[in-house]
Amino acid sequence: MDLSPTITIGGNFPNGSIEVFGADDPTNIRLGLLKDPVSDFMGYYHYRASGVRGVECTFRIVNAGESLQKRLAGRENVEDAWTNTGAMASYDRKFWFRVPAQFDGTVFSFRHRPDHDVCFYASWPPYSQDRELDFIARAQLSPRVGIKTIGQSVDGADLDMLIVGAPGADKRKCWMIARQHPSEMQSGYFVEAFVDRLLDKDDPLVRRLLDRAVFYIVPNMNPDGARRGHTRTNAAGINLNREWTAPTLERSPEVFYVRALMEETGVDFCIDCHADKELRCNFLGGPLEIPSRSERLNGLFAAFERAWAAASPDYEMGHPYPGGAPETADLSMAWNWIAERFGCLSVLLEQPFKDTSWWQDPVQGWSPERATRFGATLPTALFGVIEKLR
Repeated sequence: MDLSPTITIGGNFPNGSIEVFGADDPTNIRLGLLKDPVSDFMGYYHYRASGVRGVECTFRIVNAGESLQKRLAGRENVEDAWTNTGAMASYDRKFWFRVPAQFDGTVFSFRHRPDHDVCFYASWPPYSQDRELDFIARAQLSPRVGIKTIGQSVDGADLDMLIVGAPGADKRKCWMIARQHPSEMQSGYFVEAFVDRLLDKDDPLVRRLLDRAVFYIVPNMNPDGARRGHTRTNAAGINLNREWTAPTLERSPEVFYVRALMEETGVDFCIDCHADKELRCNFLGGPLEIPSRSERLNGLFAAFERAWAAASPDYEMGHPYPGGAPETADLSMAWNWIAERFGCLSVLLEQPFKDTSWWQDPVQGWSPERATRFGATLPTALFGVIEKLR
């Protein structure tokens, strides 16, 4: 048996995603992004390289430039997703570090000489299904938590919702949804830290918060896309964050079930957790462009921003949603539809893939560790506006 090292590249594991065009020459490993089914969405990658210890490898994602054809409107003067960034790498799938890269407008390439036989690479550190299951199982051990399976995805995966606190007529109904776009892994770490703080029985602020509010939390709106390694869509190739006006059980059961429960409980606050590949900051989009926008909602949004900036420097003021507010909001997007339907403070959170503008970590950039710490600050920000939500 020949035990000499051979470089092997693959993404055939949960959440893996890569196409291999050639790995015979370590100085020219040619790879490709995979498109989500029935769509042109692409941009996410997650793969492992084996047989690479001490080998100077050059990885080239040859079709990276194609992903820029689906850029959001209003981004003409914003740095693209591939410029001034790099791949995230890990040997143990726990600590991830950034490998600097170059982008020529078409090919995204980076060099790395791994210290071990196997190295994992991803556009951002994955939040695994095992970690999600462990988090939900751990959370349910708290007397503050109830778990409800609210339906199934297109592939038949369970959609879990955590209910934190005791419902009551006088309590604010606060919702959190995450990972409509499965490649935006930042939300997994953020939500986990937020819930962990809500479960800290010795935290006095949380005690007061739970006296005033009950939380409905859907940690993963798109389990199929997460398992399949999709960039933005579910198993049917549907962008869930364009389904909120008319979800169906065939196309978007994930939105259908969550929206039905919101109608049942009511909503006083909602945060929809995402991540942005281009901007270097944590920023919010607020319900300022919906048809029923009002001075009350404008004021609530501004107060919430100030409260979060006071709770954490990682929330930076002065970063409005790119492109400005259109004349008519797209109500097929969750945050807009929820704000319009319930007349509530409904916000879109975007975390960076790159790093923040106010402080940079040259080793990791914006990392799971920082997303975790950021998630733990949300209760403080919410406490600052909880009495004003209704």
